[in-house]
Amino acid sequence: MKLRFIFLGKKNSSFLDVMMTDYMIRLNKYAQSECVFIDEKNEHKLEQRLLKKVKPRDCLIILDEKGKSLNTPEYSKFIYNKITNHASVIFLVGDAYGVPDNIMNKATAVIALSKMTFPHMVARLMLLEQTYRVFCILNNHPYHHE
Repeated sequence: MKLRFIFLGKKNSSFLDVMMTDYMIRLNKYAQSECVFIDEKNEHKLEQRLLKKVKPRDCLIILDEKGKSLNTPEYSKFIYNKITNHASVIFLVGDAYGVPDNIMNKATAVIALSKMTFPHMVARLMLLEQTYRVFCILNNHPYHHE
């Protein structure tokens, strides 16, 4: 099982980078995970670069404020389904302007972190934390408690 987090736009500020690195280290205890940053403004070039990273058996999950909202237990079930049915799960977080429509159309699923709008840099961190939380739930780790 592989997890790939693709973040469009510039790399994080050093403050957020430290926190994201911490969650990536934690996630790697459960699944091989990596972060990829793509700063490409040309939509055609961006699509080509993304298509090289997404294989036919991969699950492409795009984060968008108009996507399906899930609470943490629902997100846990959602991810469990994806990791049992796909070779890899790829998460895509857009830049400040979101994800172009031509790429949105290639998504396996579109989800929202919240009904609120967050800066894309914060959304990256929230996605990593929530995904780590899911793997703790799936592995009976006490990080998540209700």
